[in-house]
Amino acid sequence: MQTLGLLVAPVLGFYQRFLRFSLRFLLLMFMDFPSTFKFITQASELGCGFLLLGYFSRLFNLLGLLLIFFFCLRFLRSPLLLSNHEKSSSSRDENSKEEESLEDEVFDVMSLRKMVKEERQRYNAACAEIEQEQGAAASAAEEAMAMILRLQSEKSAVEIQAKQFRRVVEQKQEYDLEVIESLRWTVVQVESQKNLLERQLGVLRERLRQFVNDQEIQQLQEEQELQGTASDDDDDGDEDSSGFLNFSIEYDDVDASSSSNHSPTHTPQHL
Repeated sequence: MQTLGLLVAPVLGFYQRFLRFSLRFLLLMFMDFPSTFKFITQASELGCGFLLLGYFSRLFNLLGLLLIFFFCLRFLRSPLLLSNHEKSSSSRDENSKEEESLEDEVFDVMSLRKMVKEERQRYNAACAEIEQEQGAAASAAEEAMAMILRLQSEKSAVEIQAKQFRRVVEQKQEYDLEVIESLRWTVVQVESQKNLLERQLGVLRERLRQFVNDQEIQQLQEEQELQGTASDDDDDGDEDSSGFLNFSIEYDDVDASSSSNHSPTHTPQHL
């Protein structure tokens, strides 16, 4: 088709140039037609022109007019033919272009369909990946929330235990302080009783020395030491009290004996 178009184009150009040249020549002839036609008729009347018979001048004039009209009509129709031919060629070119464009469009449509399919596949794959990521994120969020709740419950339990332990420790500390205060009070009382007893013991010893000899006092101390070794070490307060009681009893006995020894007859018996 392209080679045929290349061959037809110069032929049409040459034909168009030839028609233009012939048109210009005929226009020049038509401009001088009245004078030439008058010359022909005059020559025919005289018998020395192209028309030898003057009676046929009108007929030849009509034939000339018909020929001129025919040439003009053909000349006027020739551009129409050229235009029709050009239109047909242009229509063919347009048809070919339209076919090519249709083919291109079909190709473009097929390529676009393929591209759309590929894009849809990519979109579906992306949607699937997004759904998977959303599921994983949701599961991770649930696990995180469960862990947070578990840690909160553990924290609350630890806080409760800590409060209970603190309360117990505070109560125990208060109890220990009370026990310490009571022990201090008992120690103070024991020390005061001990001091009182020691003072009483010293007073009684001084009174005893007035009525008993030193040897008898020494014997009493040895007996008291023997009794202290037999008892436990934890009963020191009890030993002092029992010793004090024994000593008071002995002192009463000694006092009674000393009162009975005022007479000289009873002293040898006591000795």
